[in-house]
Amino acid sequence: MTTDPDWKAALDEDVPRLARLLRETGAEEIEIGDGARTIRVRRSSGPGVVAAEAVAVDDTEAADEGLVVVASEQVGVFVALTEPGAPPQVQIGDAVEEGQTIGYVDVLGVAHDVCVPEAGVIERLLVRDGEVVEYGQPLAELRRSGDAD
Repeated sequence: MTTDPDWKAALDEDVPRLARLLRETGAEEIEIGDGARTIRVRRSSGPGVVAAEAVAVDDTEAADEGLVVVASEQVGVFVALTEPGAPPQVQIGDAVEEGQTIGYVDVLGVAHDVCVPEAGVIERLLVRDGEVVEYGQPLAELRRSGDAD
């Protein structure tokens, strides 16, 4: 299936913007369209999705433990594998460098890399391959290189 470049650009720009509006307004669903096409972004409470209240608790716990939270910058499906049947890009205990990709979030067929903000060791993986994630949802926790013993 080929994708119209204008439609792809609209998806790349509008889906994150709509997800941000959902988060900021507390709305359950936002829809925009141009007559022929519609983009609808809806909050999900299905399996694998962390509620907003739980995210805040996880962030506090991570801060108390001196961990860095790696959060999703997109709404979509988290993909930890480089290809089917391959091991995940990172596992608990792996050392990672600043900017290293640990997976990606698939947003309507467009991959958005999830990169660690600083060097360290993967302490916890909070989502599994194929789980739906929300904007700002913690995906992993990282112990800073200087804090790893």
